[in-house]
Amino acid sequence: MRTVTLGWLILLLVLANVGCRSRKEAPPAPAPVAKRTMVDYNRPLAPGEAALMQGDLSQVPAITLAQRPALLAAVARSLTWLGRKESEQQYPVSGITHEQVERSLQALAELLRSGADDAAFDAALRSRFQVMQSVGFDRRGTVLFTGYYTPIFTASLTRTAEFQYPIYLRPDDLVPAPRNAQEPAQQRQPDGSLRPYPPRAELIASGALRGHELVWFADPYEAYIVEIQGSAKLHLTSGHLFEVGNSGTNNYAYHSIGLDLVKEGKIAREDLSLATIRAYFHAHPAELPEYLARNPRVAFCRQVSGGPFGKLGVPVTTDISVATDKSIFPPGAACIAVVPSGATIRLDQDSGGAIRAAGRCDFYMGEGDGAEARAGSQFAEGQLYYLLLK
Repeated sequence: MRTVTLGWLILLLVLANVGCRSRKEAPPAPAPVAKRTMVDYNRPLAPGEAALMQGDLSQVPAITLAQRPALLAAVARSLTWLGRKESEQQYPVSGITHEQVERSLQALAELLRSGADDAAFDAALRSRFQVMQSVGFDRRGTVLFTGYYTPIFTASLTRTAEFQYPIYLRPDDLVPAPRNAQEPAQQRQPDGSLRPYPPRAELIASGALRGHELVWFADPYEAYIVEIQGSAKLHLTSGHLFEVGNSGTNNYAYHSIGLDLVKEGKIAREDLSLATIRAYFHAHPAELPEYLARNPRVAFCRQVSGGPFGKLGVPVTTDISVATDKSIFPPGAACIAVVPSGATIRLDQDSGGAIRAAGRCDFYMGEGDGAEARAGSQFAEGQLYYLLLK
């Protein structure tokens, strides 16, 4: 989906990574959350520093299993991906092997199918599994959990007087950056030479993306949300459903327009949410182009079906799939997210363009306005553990 995801409009769009409706009143701002301080949850690891440390499963609260069938289906999707030859190229990760993750998921699926009640499941999990814990942003295991979602908007396949704002197909001259690279993608020149791919402001100002429009939106901020989230379900003006997924980026680091609004005093930090950002730009539409130009990262999109899809190319599951930095965490693996509301088993099936740190994790929260509201208010510190068979 986010295929980057692409997703993560809480810290990256909101405070600031997730390989793309008709206009209506902005939804009401979610209930206030705890005051957000200036903490660098995106603090990178030092060269050679480990992203994972040995964890203690006895310190993890009782596991909540609210969606056992959906969890089992998500495990099966991870195993499907791990069965593909290309998945082996992404391992080992932080000392964890492809075989370890595959065997651990198989054992978890067996346990989920056993019919054990929650207490028996929890006891069996603790006896058969061990955990590796994210070192977090503070090297003491603290991780920020935010949320992302799949928008549902109205769009047009052609430009009209109402629908003026596009998202773009990936240009043929884009040479993707290597996996986990921090440098921009490359642009192939007519003579075959390469140069760094242009950032957003240059691409838009030069008109280089003209002719690569995929669909058009009536609201420029909606177009931006779809791009950054990495996926969407669109109701076309023709009456058809059109699904969008990510097809790559120019691989620049994400710049937060939400954080800019806070720094410039336009939104109070304690009020910051996706809803308040949307409301601000609806009230000040002339300011949006300048803010968008500050973010050099551009995500390209394509038509898909059967989605939304995550970075692994398998569908993501509401309240089960998560997005993390796949250069340091094992793709497809089962993990336990511990937040104030409880401890739940999740599947690490996605990534985000700005989620490139041990202190970040994004929950996938579903589709549409309700999911947007939930994603916009998800902001909690906790711990992240990866489940590995003993």
